[in-house]
Amino acid sequence: MRARQKEATRATILEAALHEFSTHGFEGTSTRAIAERANVHHALIKYHFQSKDALWRAAVTFLFERQFEQIKLSPRLEDYEDKKDYARAMLRQRVYYWAEHPEHARLMVQESCRDTERFRWMVDTFIVRTSQSSGAFVQWLQDEGLIPLASLPALVYILVGAAQLFYTLAPEVQRAWGIDPTNPAAIEAHVDALVRLVIR
Repeated sequence: MRARQKEATRATILEAALHEFSTHGFEGTSTRAIAERANVHHALIKYHFQSKDALWRAAVTFLFERQFEQIKLSPRLEDYEDKKDYARAMLRQRVYYWAEHPEHARLMVQESCRDTERFRWMVDTFIVRTSQSSGAFVQWLQDEGLIPLASLPALVYILVGAAQLFYTLAPEVQRAWGIDPTNPAAIEAHVDALVRLVIR
């Protein structure tokens, strides 16, 4: 019971840390703000994570492990008779991930603006792997003639950006368009627009 409570407290702190780091960046985030958002005593931050840097790395690890678990649940090609339907299902899954976790892309943007040791660690440890996964899917789309032949890295970033930016910039979308990107109807409309744009 105590072990489960300890793990639950740790997960709560990590979720709070992701929100704060993705909103304010590493330098703009304090462990006290994280403790306040997590509704835990500040001393628990040091107990579980030793330092702000260690907490940031644990939060990023938590973030990517969650994404890897989601990728394991990806649609399987053999379950679809039509390859276009499979491609649409893959894009749909990605969009729903970004819609549910906008803090992921926001944290990436925060860190990518600074060439720090933390950033290089994140890229080498996690982003290379996710980029390879995205690249393999885009390469398959090209091989099947579903998208044009073009620079693979460029297409990966075009597709990933199209899938996630609507949620990364949710406050802007709401202010400029009067749309709440977290609304299920808005998510479905975004999925439909992306699929129609990409898969011919």
